[in-house]
Amino acid sequence: ANAAGTKLVILSFDGITCPFYRAYAAEDLYKVSNGVPHLHVYLREAEPCDVFDAGGMHMTTPLAMKRPVPWHKTEADRAKIAKETKGFFETFMGDGKCNMWMDTMDDNLEALYEARPWRQYVVDVTTGKVVAKIGLAPFNMDGKCAVIKKACAKGGK
Repeated sequence: ANAAGTKLVILSFDGITCPFYRAYAAEDLYKVSNGVPHLHVYLREAEPCDVFDAGGMHMTTPLAMKRPVPWHKTEADRAKIAKETKGFFETFMGDGKCNMWMDTMDDNLEALYEARPWRQYVVDVTTGKVVAKIGLAPFNMDGKCAVIKKACAKGGK
């Protein structure tokens, strides 16, 4: 936040197997954030292909993944997909612009923030307080974008 000259940061919990998130939600939310920096946390997938196949939609629809994403069994599994997700985000954020972290394998942050399948919180770094949050996904995207846009209207200044 300091490097961006803002008092806000968006804590973004990301799971890429949600087709709505990868198709448009991640980019739409980024576009309305008015330059407020994002801290991405890659977390436990909500729809891994070996646990929640969703009728094969991961691989057979226009929203198909490049490859199947199974349940993460190790930190290395999760780190591999986190790195690929970072690359995907940088297609609309710009190269090197995605600050990506990873939840622990006990899914501590996912549980604390009720973050799955994906969720965002706008945090005032001067107080540590959450000033805005979006509800559980993928419903009401217009409302979610409005919440982020309003919270970030002045670029966090």
